[in-house]
Amino acid sequence: MEHARRIVGRPALGLGLPVLAVGLALVGREASVRAAPKPTATAANALAAPDGAVMPDGEMPSLATGSSGRPPRGPGKAMRTSGAIGWAQPLLTPQFRDPRRRLPKTARPAAFGPTLRVGEHFRFDVTFAGNPAGLAEARIVALEPDPRGGPPRGAPVVRIEGHARTSGIVSLLATVTDDMVTTVDAATGATISSENTLTYGGWSPVGYKKRVTTTAYEGRGQVRILDTKDGKARKHLKRGPLDTFDPLSVMAWVRAQRVGPGERVKAHVVDGVTLMRLEIEGKGKGGLARMPSIGRALGLGADDVVKISGTMTRVDMFDQPLPGKRVFKLDAWLSADDRRIPLVMESDMWVGALRLELQSYDPPPS
Repeated sequence: MEHARRIVGRPALGLGLPVLAVGLALVGREASVRAAPKPTATAANALAAPDGAVMPDGEMPSLATGSSGRPPRGPGKAMRTSGAIGWAQPLLTPQFRDPRRRLPKTARPAAFGPTLRVGEHFRFDVTFAGNPAGLAEARIVALEPDPRGGPPRGAPVVRIEGHARTSGIVSLLATVTDDMVTTVDAATGATISSENTLTYGGWSPVGYKKRVTTTAYEGRGQVRILDTKDGKARKHLKRGPLDTFDPLSVMAWVRAQRVGPGERVKAHVVDGVTLMRLEIEGKGKGGLARMPSIGRALGLGADDVVKISGTMTRVDMFDQPLPGKRVFKLDAWLSADDRRIPLVMESDMWVGALRLELQSYDPPPS
């Protein structure tokens, strides 16, 4: 029974993971403290300050600074140093370390919106430990006006939809459907909004029958979440790195990458209310033991496939792994041509191996 509960349960990652995996088809700054130069007490200062502190200059400091950030010196005049009064002198050269934590400094991802081709539709067979477990599909639906309104938010957005449902042995315990709708910026690929609806039919091992998670991405580095379980809503405000996506858009980003053997890239994703770090590495061509029938129908051979491997790690807002949490692995094989068609995906997110194999593919209209 515990085995079954782990199969159908999805508190944060659960059965919705086929949508996260199928998304492949869609394809703190570190503060530095500069210590002030140690001032030299003049004779007058030494007489006026018996504790050895440097008294302030009597001149007004200049507001002009050079390229080094220091006030310019006049001709033939040495720069004078302002000091502190009394026992404040040690503050100029503190002996303690700044303990404050900053958000990680990450680069804003390069634009990949043009790689999202409206009309593409992917359907996958899902197996768990070799047994049929469900179906999953994803499609790039349409180019739409930005739902947030006019300029500068009037640029078009791309609507992406994902769907997954259980079947086979898993449906003997519970029928689960997972639907996700994502909008991304048509130019950059940055996530704008996401809505995930998870519905349990029959027995529910997670304590609720329906969960709707709506997220609004405010400048990528901040995500506002409304998580509703059986009508009871909770609000969350998460901060994270700049390269933060939702499950569908992060896999669209993965699909757009061109990583050679040994090359690595990373991004972050909010799945439900959980922040995760996704790291992928290129493995080169080949490695797919059995080509799906749809791959052969598309004219793909063993050398027309590239493999990528990745890990997903639950992290805090400072990109530090959460203690005691498992690191999940992901392997995927995509076509090596410009279409980057995902053929097979495998993950160890559950007790056994989860496998998604492409069953059908609709290309974008010519």
